[in-house]
Amino acid sequence: MIDTRRRGEPDLLLFVAVFALAGIGIAMSYSASAVMAYRIYGDSFFFLKKQVLWFIISLGALLAVQNIDYRNYAKYTKLMLLLSLILLVMVLVPGIGTGAKGSSRWLVFGPMRIQPSEFVKLAVVIYLVKIYSADASESHVMRLLIPMIVLATIFILVMMQPDFGTAIDLLFVSVFIMFVSGFPLLYMILLGVISVPMFYLLIYQVSYRWDRIISYLDPWHDRYGLGYHVIQSFTAFKKGGLIGTGLGFGTQKIARLPEPHTDFIFAVIAEETGLAGTVSIALLFCFVFWRGVQIALEAPDDFGRLLALGLSLLIIVQAFINMGVVTGSLPTTGIPLPFISYGGSSLLSSMIAAGILLNISRYRDAAYREVSFDEVWHNE
Repeated sequence: MIDTRRRGEPDLLLFVAVFALAGIGIAMSYSASAVMAYRIYGDSFFFLKKQVLWFIISLGALLAVQNIDYRNYAKYTKLMLLLSLILLVMVLVPGIGTGAKGSSRWLVFGPMRIQPSEFVKLAVVIYLVKIYSADASESHVMRLLIPMIVLATIFILVMMQPDFGTAIDLLFVSVFIMFVSGFPLLYMILLGVISVPMFYLLIYQVSYRWDRIISYLDPWHDRYGLGYHVIQSFTAFKKGGLIGTGLGFGTQKIARLPEPHTDFIFAVIAEETGLAGTVSIALLFCFVFWRGVQIALEAPDDFGRLLALGLSLLIIVQAFINMGVVTGSLPTTGIPLPFISYGGSSLLSSMIAAGILLNISRYRDAAYREVSFDEVWHNE
């Protein structure tokens, strides 16, 4: 059957919110990194110039992706998963993957450094959405077993980097996609029970992760060791007060906060813009999620609905994990704040996710002829 759907305009409110978050990210990346960049490279604009370049690339990607029919991604899930596995393996190969502070998470292509796990999340979401939005022809056991084998393989490769924050983000979003697709709750509960020993081994039996749990419960027990970074983040929030010290006038970013321009940039925002700034950022992320949910509710097919929900959750979960770590609400784990933290891979993958959401929003008009994903898939 030929699809005769007409495209409307993308969701302007979502675009404005995403653009605002990315703009805030550029400003705060410079503020958080200027002193460090001058001290290390002799150029206070070193990180700013890179982030602006990545913003231009990412904005171009968003504008391109919003014009690609979202249903086309379903045809390439196997290819995307294969590329994901290849990239994740390459990261772990000595001499190919590059790392820092005990982690190997990046691949270098000329002047560009890419973190594959950021893009793997998109591939996994699209794969699961395809599986659980199509009409079920296999048993519930097979629909659970095969995706879980794929997810477990990717989870293990990500954990080998190690990148616990991204792995947990992936798991949470995957369970949510299964839940909203109507998958039997009993199977999901059984899966959770089976996973308990795995998490015991991943946390309790790995000393540095268990130490992070201890420092999360009582950071002042070792205030100059394990709890130092979280306490410095608390100090940033205290100094910021209601309206902050002013953009560029924060002091915690100077040799106190770890990774002030990446993982702990929210603490810099707290010090320099105060409670007003942090609440505004949180509300912006909630607004992006709300727009994503609205787009999902008005999508013309099951694939679009589930994909919009999955991508929206991918953004909001990562954002609140980051903010939870910085505020001491969650144990420390390295995960960037979407659109805002310095880093090209995080910004590019987040903008691609937003671009897909914008494309789905172009087909949400109830007057458009509804064509189910399963119908299109079997007529390709």
